[in-house]
Amino acid sequence: MSEAAAAAGRPRDSRIDEAVLVATRELVAELGYADLTFRAIAQRAGTSVPAIRRRWASKAHLVHEAVYPTDVVGAPTGAADLRAEVRAVVERCLAIVGSPAGRRATPALMSEMMTDHALEQELSARLLDAGWDALAARLAEASERGETRPDIDLGVFVEMVFGATLVALVLRGREAVDDAWVEALVTAVVDGLRVR
Repeated sequence: MSEAAAAAGRPRDSRIDEAVLVATRELVAELGYADLTFRAIAQRAGTSVPAIRRRWASKAHLVHEAVYPTDVVGAPTGAADLRAEVRAVVERCLAIVGSPAGRRATPALMSEMMTDHALEQELSARLLDAGWDALAARLAEASERGETRPDIDLGVFVEMVFGATLVALVLRGREAVDDAWVEALVTAVVDGLRVR
């Protein structure tokens, strides 16, 4: 069941949820955010516009869930040390934001969130709930092992990775944001986190 689905009433069909999310990712990559409509999504997903509106409060909510899936954002990285952890976070961010859907949806979502404070809070909280607690715990473990300073600001850490990735994609293009770029960012972030 989608994150936005109401708890009351008859159970939602998770197959419809998944079909809508897949259709949304495909169509936002093809059409862009501005030209994306619930009607086009419904057609591609084999469902109806009312079925979509029952599940998601707005186009922004739907696109955010489709482009930033919490099962990917919050999934354990399986990293063995600080450098591997940071690299996994950078690679995951690049995979999401650098995807065709991510490149076309992210600027539009940011624009909507800048003009709607309630939407900004809701969508930001969705990502916070998805896995920042787990990331904070992993960074705390790195601190206990003596790999990082104890005063790491998790928000700043995430903003550095997300912001650097987004700007690099805009300025360089996806093809130029390669493994060498990932390695350079990982080194910069790890150096900033380490105990001095």
